[in-house]
Amino acid sequence: MKAPFLFGIVTALILIISGCGNGEDSLKHNNTAESPSETLYSNEMDGYKDTGDSSNGRMGYVRYKKDQLDLDQEKLNSVKVNREQIADMITRMILRYDGFEDVGTLVTDSEILVAYTKPEEKDRIVAADMVRKTAYSMVPSFYNVYISDQSHAFADIQSLSNSTVYDAQYKNSVDSIIKKFQEAPQGKEKPKNEATQMDRD
Repeated sequence: MKAPFLFGIVTALILIISGCGNGEDSLKHNNTAESPSETLYSNEMDGYKDTGDSSNGRMGYVRYKKDQLDLDQEKLNSVKVNREQIADMITRMILRYDGFEDVGTLVTDSEILVAYTKPEEKDRIVAADMVRKTAYSMVPSFYNVYISDQSHAFADIQSLSNSTVYDAQYKNSVDSIIKKFQEAPQGKEKPKNEATQMDRD
């Protein structure tokens, strides 16, 4: 009688200990999943890595309670974007339109410069409107978009493609190209969020 009784006690203790271990693992997992430092900025576009397949139709959803965030730290975080990825998306999107065969996009810290070849069958103003509205629809509201269908536009933005915002002549070079771009049609109307040259200075 003693052997089965002891076996039962040992078995019960093993099950209790195992259950506690699983509970701790589950708690650790839940804390990690809800940690803002782990998930809030996991999709920052600088250093962006696509870990999922957007073609599966799943939505993106994040929710936090205010007390989960370090508000002092949040004030230090700024919007970060991967400029090359944005340039790629804008260029590809414009090329989806009928008649557009050649498009180049340069993304700076606050400007989008798009060079394109106008479709032969499209009115110049209509084509410009399509290009600029497409670019505006794909970037944060603090960006200003400038476009050009002039032949020199591609060389202009390519000349800046290896520059950085820290280069001594960066701002002067961008401003010079923007002025040249503005000689070409910029669309039918000025978007509400577009800054004037005085605002930029």
